[in-house]
Amino acid sequence: MPEIDELYEALEEARDADQVASACVLYEEILTHDDEEEIPSTLLYVQDLTDLGNYGQAFATLQRIEDLVPQPIEATFHWVKGTVHQEMGDFAEAEACYREADKRETENRGDYLVQAAGMAFHRGEPARAEYLVREALKKECERDEALGNLATYLASQRRFPEARDAFQEVLEIDPENEIAREWLLDLDHLV
Repeated sequence: MPEIDELYEALEEARDADQVASACVLYEEILTHDDEEEIPSTLLYVQDLTDLGNYGQAFATLQRIEDLVPQPIEATFHWVKGTVHQEMGDFAEAEACYREADKRETENRGDYLVQAAGMAFHRGEPARAEYLVREALKKECERDEALGNLATYLASQRRFPEARDAFQEVLEIDPENEIAREWLLDLDHLV
């Protein structure tokens, strides 16, 4: 078995055992092969670095591969970059990265916009969050999650009847959604 295959096998074992620090060492060894095929592994490495709170190394690793990222995974690259910013609490940059990921998404999915909306909401911009999640709903996305987020954004703007309607749609998709049920009970007193 070639050395790179052995490294990948050891990496998989470390990740399965939730040994993040060991996995990071193995990633560094794999990255010395400097092959474009290693880019997806590098993005996993960045996620592990982020989990460890090593944001500087995560960003340095992203910068090192930015010009090598093949078009089919550009959206993933920007999503990973966004998650690093999000974990650091830099919600404006995270939103920008998630929007960039959406632009590069080739399957017309809106999940990156749902995440961008969450970042706008964290920054205290519920109207912007509402706009972004509505854009996501025009595409394929996790509709119950997007509608639940929309309902929350509407409620935060005191638009209670609209929030209630959105939570009702969540229940039509997922009748067991306890969060939507609880919100509806609370909104019944406000509408």
